[in-house]
Amino acid sequence: MSDVTAPPRFVPTEKQLALFRAVEDIHDLTQAITVLLVDENGELVAVSGDENDVPATLRAVLSGKQLAEAGSVRVLLEDVDLAGAPVNVTVYDVDGTHVLAIFFDAEADLVTVQQVGKEAREMLAEILSAPLAS
Repeated sequence: MSDVTAPPRFVPTEKQLALFRAVEDIHDLTQAITVLLVDENGELVAVSGDENDVPATLRAVLSGKQLAEAGSVRVLLEDVDLAGAPVNVTVYDVDGTHVLAIFFDAEADLVTVQQVGKEAREMLAEILSAPLAS
């Protein structure tokens, strides 16, 4: 018999599962490369796709605090150099504290990406504001 205790298993909450499902749906509907949801500090909340496909210069500015300080997505991204990056990005404020970023290439339909992003922002805000189930 071994004295080695297994490390505790991570069991996601219902809210975490709902966020992961929503981000996966956004990824599928937009045909995106990667979809990120980050919190006010830039910590990853949910991802679908490979986060390594996100340019480091862009990933560095994605946080709810930085977006709030910038006042708009345009100002947030104006100093980010994406020259040579093979992706396009659309960024949304979610509930004033989180940021949704959808990274896509030329194969994705921009109108679809924007429409899904706008609807997703509202859906994610509802999930984030829902009380935790006990």
